Formats: sequence, C-alpha cells, structure tokens
Amino acid sequence: MPPRAPASGAAADGETRTSRVVGSVDFVRPTLPSDAASDAELATITGVRCKMPYTVKCLPSAFAAPEHAAVRMGQIAEEVFAECVAKLSTFNPDSEVNRVNSLGMEDVHVMSGALKDVVLRSKELVKRTRGAFDPSVAPLLAHYEGVAARHSSTTATTTATTTATAADGQGPSGNAAALSPIAERTSPDDGEEEKVDAETLRQQRLVVDNWKSLLAAGFAGDPSDARVSLTVKRLLEVSQWSSAFGVAVEDDGTATIRKKHPDARLDLSGIAKGWAVDKIAESLPSPCYVEWGGDIKVTGCHPSGRSWMVAVPEPPSIEELRLRVAQAKRNGQTGPVFTLAEEHCKEEKGDGMEKYIALLELRDGEAVATSGDFEKVLEKDGKLFSHIINPQRGRLLELNATTLSQCVVVAGSCMVADALATAAMGKEELSVARAMLDQFRTGYRVPVRDYLLYARDGPRIVRLSIPGVEAKADRERRLKRHESATVVVVGSGLAGMSAAIEAADARAKVILLEKEPKTGGNSAKATSGINGWGTDTQAEEGVADEERLFERDTFRSGLTGRTDHSLVRTLSSKSAEAIHWLKHRHGVPLTVLSQLGGHSAKRTHRAPSVNGRPVPIGWKITSTLKDAIDSQYSDKIEVRCGEAVTRLVHEVAEDGSKTVTGVEVNGGHVIEADAVVLATGGFGCCQSKDGLMGRFRPDLLGTPTTNGPFAQGEGVLLGEELGAELVDMDKVQLHPTGFIDPANPSNPTKFLAPEAIRGSGGILVNSAGERFINELDLRSVVAAGIQDNCSHYRADGYEGPPFAWCILSPEAQELFGKPTLSFYKDRLGLFDECRDAAAVADLIGCPLEVLDNTLWEYAEAAELGTCKTTHKDVFPSPLGPDSTNLLVARITPSIHYTMGGLNVSPAGEVQERVDSIVGHHRHIRGLYAAGEVTGGVHGGNRLGGNSLLECVVFGRIAGERAATSKHSEKAMFPEAKSDDNRGERNWVPVVLREVRNTDRKFGMNTREIRFNLHGSSQHSGLEVGQFIALRGTFDGETLMGYFSPITRPSDEGVIGILARSDEKGGPITRLLELSRPGSTFYMCAMGGLRLRFERERISFKNNEIKRIGLLAGGTGIAPMIQIIRAYGHYAWSFPGKLPPFQISLIYAAEEMHDLAYMQILEAVQSVIPELFRYHVKLNRPPLGWTEGVGFVERQDIKKHLIYPPERGDLVVMCGPPVFEAAMRKNLLRLGFGNEQYYSYAEGDRVAAHL
Repeated sequence: MPPRAPASGAAADGETRTSRVVGSVDFVRPTLPSDAASDAELATITGVRCKMPYTVKCLPSAFAAPEHAAVRMGQIAEEVFAECVAKLSTFNPDSEVNRVNSLGMEDVHVMSGALKDVVLRSKELVKRTRGAFDPSVAPLLAHYEGVAARHSSTTATTTATTTATAADGQGPSGNAAALSPIAERTSPDDGEEEKVDAETLRQQRLVVDNWKSLLAAGFAGDPSDARVSLTVKRLLEVSQWSSAFGVAVEDDGTATIRKKHPDARLDLSGIAKGWAVDKIAESLPSPCYVEWGGDIKVTGCHPSGRSWMVAVPEPPSIEELRLRVAQAKRNGQTGPVFTLAEEHCKEEKGDGMEKYIALLELRDGEAVATSGDFEKVLEKDGKLFSHIINPQRGRLLELNATTLSQCVVVAGSCMVADALATAAMGKEELSVARAMLDQFRTGYRVPVRDYLLYARDGPRIVRLSIPGVEAKADRERRLKRHESATVVVVGSGLAGMSAAIEAADARAKVILLEKEPKTGGNSAKATSGINGWGTDTQAEEGVADEERLFERDTFRSGLTGRTDHSLVRTLSSKSAEAIHWLKHRHGVPLTVLSQLGGHSAKRTHRAPSVNGRPVPIGWKITSTLKDAIDSQYSDKIEVRCGEAVTRLVHEVAEDGSKTVTGVEVNGGHVIEADAVVLATGGFGCCQSKDGLMGRFRPDLLGTPTTNGPFAQGEGVLLGEELGAELVDMDKVQLHPTGFIDPANPSNPTKFLAPEAIRGSGGILVNSAGERFINELDLRSVVAAGIQDNCSHYRADGYEGPPFAWCILSPEAQELFGKPTLSFYKDRLGLFDECRDAAAVADLIGCPLEVLDNTLWEYAEAAELGTCKTTHKDVFPSPLGPDSTNLLVARITPSIHYTMGGLNVSPAGEVQERVDSIVGHHRHIRGLYAAGEVTGGVHGGNRLGGNSLLECVVFGRIAGERAATSKHSEKAMFPEAKSDDNRGERNWVPVVLREVRNTDRKFGMNTREIRFNLHGSSQHSGLEVGQFIALRGTFDGETLMGYFSPITRPSDEGVIGILARSDEKGGPITRLLELSRPGSTFYMCAMGGLRLRFERERISFKNNEIKRIGLLAGGTGIAPMIQIIRAYGHYAWSFPGKLPPFQISLIYAAEEMHDLAYMQILEAVQSVIPELFRYHVKLNRPPLGWTEGVGFVERQDIKKHLIYPPERGDLVVMCGPPVFEAAMRKNLLRLGFGNEQYYSYAEGDRVAAHL
C-alpha cells in the first residue's frame, strides 16, 4: 500500500522507508507529534527524480525573497540532481565515474569536487568497514554476466520498469533505492523521466540475466559448485578497493585516481544518492528538510521548536512478501526480479493505518538512510533472494527469518549513513552488524548517532545503546515510584548546580545554598577544560579514545592514593554523557580539544574563543548553568546566596544509624529537607594550623594556592561531625604552574598558569638555564621536579618557594592563543617579552652558553621525536637557540586541589564506618556529596580535566539520588513475600550501580554486580534466601537470568548479586559484561528459601531452626553468602541470643578461580569461630592446594556439615542441578528428612539459576 499519513493531527515530518524496529517484551510503539500548524509555516516542494520521490521543506522567511522560496528550492535541488547524474552515475555513459572506469593503466584522472568527495569518503569507509562496503565490486558483476551467458537458456524480457529495478540492485551499497536516482537521465525542464537509452537498457538487461544465472549456477543456493566459488574467490581479489584503485591527494588539495588493475571498475550509485541529499541540505538555508528515496537530512529544528521526526514503518514479513510477489505477477511483472513497491500491495491492515514501530529524532545536521532486503526480490524455486550482495563473500542474500533484514543508520552525513546501512546489511548476522556500527559511534569524524537493526525471527531488534545511559522511558517509569522530595544542595559550584538541576528534573523542590555573595566557587576559575572520551567532539576531530585508556590514565595518575575502582568506572562511563549534557542540553560549546599532561589522547574539552578573546571554560559552564536555573528552573530551584550551613540536622536510631533531616543556616535557622547534598568544594585555602590542612598536611602551610579564600573545607567538617569516613586527606595536589607576579611575589594566591601553556609547547628551565623535566608529565611529577631542581624565588628581601621559568616560542604563543596570552601578559603583567635567547639569559641571570645548549638539545630532541634526558615524546611547537620574540614567565607549584574528602558510594551516598563482621560501611541516610568535598576518585594525584568532569558526573548522580529519598513504599518489592509476585507488573526497572571483584585472589571467574534500589533508604522487601530474576535486551533478544542476592534484605539502597563472568554464566553474561553504571535492567522477586531472622529466633516455614548446614556448588555460594551475612549480623546485633552451635558450609567448585568471597568466609570465621566453620573442595585443584579434593561425598557431610540430623536442623543446597540431586541423595541416605533440607533447583523448578 502507499505510505499513509498517521491519524489526523498526528504526523511525523517524514518516513524512512525499508525500515523496521520491533521491540522486545518492553517494546512500546511511538506516539507521533501533533503540530500541523507549525508544518504550515514551511514551504514544501515535491517531485520525482530518477523514479524516486523527493521532498524539500524550508522556512520561506529564510530566503531573501520569501515569495519565491519554492522556486529557489527547486532550482537548488535540480542543480544537485544534474551534477549527481553528470559526475557520479554509472548508468550515464558520459559521466565522470565512467570515464574513470575507462582509464588505461598509465592514466591518472584529476577528480572533480563531487567525485573527490565521494571517492575519498568511500576509500575511508572501505577501510573502516573492512570491505563490508566496497564500491569497486563491479568486476564481480561482470562475472555474473558471463555466468548468465553460459547457463541461461532464455533471454530476459522485461518492461522498462522491471529492467530499471534490476539495475537498482547492482550497486555495492545493496540499497534498492540507492541506485534508482542515477539509473536514468532526467529532464531538467519538467522533472519527468526520459526513455532509457539503448546502451543503458542493454546493461540493465544483462544484470537481469546475471541474477537468473546466479541461482541456475548454484551461486548462493549450492555452495558446493566449486567452479563458481573459485572464480568468485579470484574475482574478489580484483573487486576489492586496495587492489583495484589508487587515490592520491596533493598538497594543494587536488585529488587524483588511477587503476591498479585493468578490469577495475567503480560503482558509486548508493553513496552518490547520499551525497546528493547532503549537498541539497547544505545549499539550503536552515532550517530545512530534504528527503530523496527514503534518505533524509535535516538542518536546524522543526518550526515548533522540537527536533525533526522521522517515522519508521513496519515492513512486511516473508509471508507478506510472498503475497506481494503474487500480486506483482498479477500486475504484469514477469520476474524473476520483482519490484515490491507499496502500490503493488493492495491488502489492507485493519483500519488501513500503517503501523509505526519507531520515531527517530533528528537534530541539526543529522541524516538517516536505510537498507532493507525486501523492496526488490528475486524468486527462484520457491525461495526469495534479496537484491543485496555481500561484497566480502560475493553472494546474494537469501531472505530468511534469522539474519539481518533491515538497517537504519543516523549520522551527520547521508553519504556515511547510506554506506554504513549497506555495510551492515552485508554483515548478515545481526550481532556482527551491531559490533561494526558500534565502532563508528566514537573515533570517527562522522559518528553514528543512532541505528536500528532488525531480524524477523522473534522479531529481533537492536537500537543503538550507549553503555551506562538510561533510556528515557525507563527513567520516567522509575521516577514515578517516588514522591516529590525537598532537597537542600550546599554549595553552588559546578557540582552543586549539576546536583540541583538533576534533582529538579527528578521532580524535587531544591534549595541551593551558597555562603558567598555569588555562585560559581572554584569551578568558575577552572581553565584547563573538562575531560570526556567517546564524545562527538572527539569523533568530529577523528580522535580515537577508549574507556581503558581513560581509566588507565586516571589510575596511573592516582597511584599513591585511593582510586576506587567503582568510582573511576562511573567517572569514565559517564564522561561522554556529561559532555553531551553540557553541550546539547545546556548549549555549552565544548568544541575545542587539547591533550593535557598524563593523558594518552586529546580528551579535554574547552570552548572556542569569541571575537578573538578566550572563554574561561569553568566560568562558561557555571554561568550557563546559572542562567538555566534562573530561566528554566525558577519555580523548582531557589538560590540563596550569603547563607552558610553550620550544622547538619539529623536523627540517630537505636542501632546507631543516622538520618539527615535538614540543615542549620548561619548558626540558627533550620531548613528541613528530605535529603542534603554537600557540594562545598575542598580545603585548598585552609591555612589554619587547626584546620584541615594543618591537621593532615602541616608541611604545606604557607604554600601558595590557586584556590579562592572560600575553600576552607566546611563540607568535610560537617560530614566528619556526623561520623562520615574521610579518605585520602593527606593527598593535596600542587599544580606545577602558578604564576608569580613580579610586582607582588609574596601574594599567597596565585593565578593559575593553564596546563595548555605547557601543552602548547612551553618549556621549563631553572635559574641555571637547564631543562629538568618532561613538561607534559603528570602534575605531581612536574611539581616535584620544580621543587627538586629549582632555586627559591628571591627579590627585594623576599624569599619565596622554588620556581621555574616558562619560555614560549612564537609558535607556542600562537597555539595557546594570542588573546589569552594578552590577558596574562598585558592585563596582569605576568609575562616578560624577550627579543632572543640572550635576552632570556639576561632576564634569568644564567650563562648564555648554558641556555643556548639547552635550547639546541631541545630542538634536536624535537626533531628526533624523543628527549633522552626527560623522555618527552610530544613536541607541540618548535623552540631553539635561534628563536626570537619569546615570552617568559615565573611559575611555582601551588596548592590547587585536595583529593581527599568524604567517602562516598558510586551513588553519591556519604559513608560511615561501622563495626560489623561483614561489610564495614553504611550510608548516612539522606546525606549525599559530590565534587572536591569527596575523596576516592583521584587517588594521590588528580588528572587534569577530571575535576570538572567529576563535578558533573557525581553532581548529577547525587542530585537524582537525593530526589528519590521520599517514597511511600519502604520496600522495592512490597509484594515479595506473597506467592503471587511474578506478574509483569512486578518487574521494575533497576539501574546498575557498580561491578566489584569478589576477591583479590579468588573469584577470577565471578563478579559482584550491584544495582540501586529505587531509593537510598529502601530495602528490597525480599527474605533471606529469596532470589530474583533479572532481564535485559541484547542483540534484539530478551535475556533473563536468576540470581540470589548476596546483600542482606535489610541493606538499604542497594541489591547485589553474584554472577559468573565467563561463558558458564549463560547468555546474560555478555550483556552484564558490556553494561556500565547507569545501564537499565528489569528485576522481579521470585521464590526461594525465605529464611527469617526474627528477634528471638531463626525460622523456616514457621519452624524454629537450631542448626544450619550449607552445601554450595560453584556460584551457588551466593545465597550462602547472604545467609552467612545475615547470620553474622544477627550474632553481632544480639549477642547471647544464639545457642552455641556452628553454622557450617561445604563449598565445592571446579577450580580455584571459580571460588568467590573467600575473604568474607575467612573474616566471619575469624570473628565468630565458635559459630561458623567452612570446608572447601576443588575438583581440579592447583599445585600446592591443601584443602578438599574431588566431589562432595557423604563422609564430607558427616565431618564438615551437621551430623547426625536433629530436630531443628536445616540443610540448604544450591548449585548445578546435578550437584543438588547428588546432595539430596546423600542427605536422605544419612537420615535427613525431606523437611530438613531445602534444594533451590527442586524447590523452585529453576535449574541452575544461581
């Protein structure tokens, strides 16, 4: 059927054809926008070009003559269409691409602008897709013509429409629509298509013959036909870009192409259509919408203010395709190639409305292209084959239910989107296509912004999913479970404002308190930038960065302190999202990248200069967020300046746990709150002997600082007063380059000499004129180098700290930015101008020959690419003894950042240390923290650019978590204790918090995975031994696993499970491995043991339990750990209540690396040896093993468990079904009754769920 508009008043701006995305169990069909009035503002032209419809929309007011907007739009579109046919059409014998195909081996062709654009992009994509997209596959098509001549017994006779259809299928893009635009020349006068010339018709008929012969010869139908396979194998060597064509680009931009093989041929048809769409969109004023044959590109936004919307219709099943083939035959098509356009499908679907299964939002500059297997099909012996060719395997794709049948790609270029959609289809397997497209999400200049992959079986769908980014619908569903809370945020720097905005977005009423007269704090003074990997800014510059590099750099920088693995992983996985939030949500132009010291890639983002003047990035970000608070959140966020918090109001429960209920302001007034977020910054300007610096780093008292006088550490003190644990308090970062003002050298507060000064090529020398350090090393290393190799600053009787001289060449000055330098040099007087090296030596007071030798050695090292003395291997700009017009500044290490502070969880919850058998931390209810007030992220030395990132990442986390503090239900699964708790309504979205190692030595094959409960003060609602089901979607399949929590049911805010990290963990293992903090899963309470620890007794099924034996096999240790933790907590909380018996465990595993939580078992046994014992058996023990070996036998139970059986005994077993079956037999033979044991596999009919 022809495309139909959605219901009246609800419509998308367009449709991307040959597209389908069908959801999993959680799939919900989209709601189309309703703003027809805004559509009326657009000037719209439509038509048909090369047998494909096109649509162009623009605002008339964007043209100089609005009344002639439609005419001008048509002229622009026609000019591009004509150029596309003249330069890029394979079926136009006079086209430029056909002249290239006719080149001799000695010929070199200078490409036009259009051909250059397409060829260079094609070359790039061939390499990046590893040949899945390859426009040099044409010789393979020539082979098909030969096969047709040998094997075909009939001559194809088709109508012009049918032959044009056949030609459409021959491009390497595999996109049926992609080749139609250039299959025929069209009239520039009336837009109607001319008759096909004889040569084009001949070529098209040969293609039809080719397709017939493919199946007749057994190609793609009978892989045993060695003649075809061997020939194709040889032809593939010619039909690959690397062996077919050579391309060169001269210094002046001229691009040439030559053949490497006489039979090489180019077919650019599919990507050429994308080029045309891009070109039209770029030539029109913004906003505009351009669509041609299903490929779409937009600029600006829709007149209503929203993004452009593109609907994805639901395509036909194979059964529907067979009906359409039959309809096509009735309509006169003779085959074997059938055009299955909508007009050939007359059946109605219910109310006649086409189903839409996705709604794509296109932002400014984005494009969408599709490739599917069903618009044109070939029928042979009852089978249907796609028009798409796999260029890597040289075969047609048979339509089936399991392989990829459709791909939709969103990118910044229609050319790229078209090529990648084609390449993905050529991959055939959905998981392989997904892996390929994911590589284009980061590190590529035209990144993939979204994609949809579809396979019919299931059906299976895959949508681009960024690890750690929660789906909007899941977040809304989760937040609906909470009541609106009152949140007080203390501190208005970047962490505080990020927390306030996120809390408000989570429906909280926010009060933002700032002790200073204005907002911003130290964040506003930051100049280096904000880090992030996998960002669109990196992609646009072609920067290849990775999670493992970012994390390695962070860990390496923080070596001497505590860099909590979970906090660093959260910082890393949320970094791109943080940049996106600032850039696209709030409009901060983070478009400039630099590589700071200690980084392995360019990942530090800043804003570009404005009118030649630098934009301080900290000020830009904080002022932008403050403007957003004032303009967009005035009814949700109340900002109060000049109000200092002097006390955290709190309550203390019987068990000693604390709950924050508000804050005391200015020593008297109390503000009540459901949660408080501390974002008060560090203590870098605390110079009091009794203050934090005096307590933890008295050696730094009197050291210069770059901090504002407000950085006194009040938030740390507020938390400490409540018993919050402090970490890394002695870790204070000295920034190596604080400017010494020669006019006021004793001023303790220094202007920061930005990292970019050294990153632009500034070098450091001491007063003897000698270099002593790699200027781009870690801050801590450079600062220590200055302290160890430089003399103290002396002037007019003042003796200051050790200092160095920073020298900038003209090239370094240019790279850093002359306007920024002007601020430091002319306005602040921090730089001296020196004509040459002699003037520098005179200023420094060192021998000229020493400085000359230093500069000569540096220039030589730069030429070699490495400095043998300092091991520097990056030389941003030249500097040598002959350099002139130099700038010189005096710099000294200055207190810049305090890495230590309050201990927080990855959810931003402030932790206190408690005495306990297992688990020595618990959070202070209602208290959160983010930014420099916390510790544990940066370790011994913060990596430049990670401070602002930390503020955004953990500010947003703490803000949202605080906003979810108020909820009517204390349990996340309020009906967990009911037997009727497994319906769809009981599946709730949960957010991944962290992944932990289960042991330092053991647990190599297992991980502890923790999820946030919906509120920090919620508990799960489960009972001890009860298990949960966890589900998620991966590669279009809904995967589910069953796990026993290892956290206690009474633990608040979190639920943790034990999962294998290898293939033995089942299909969900891969999903868990790829997930990151913030990823969404669905969880449901299931059945299980349900052991109750009551105040006076332990019971199971209302029977008092006197002794407990535990039999664990493999990851069946998980429920045992929960039982042991609950037992240990019970024993700790109620001393004297338990009878003097042992809870005993036998733990069996295949090999040592399968063991988990051995440290917990050792800790429990060391604290209550009279109550707990355990025995471990390995089937494949390592050399040196001294414990049990082999399988668990009856003798093991008698010796190490509980025996003989008595009234009140309970044996719990969990492990693989075969393990549990064997243990049941052993127990029965030893005299245990059926009521004295519990088997997970038997009790819940869930085999090996743990």
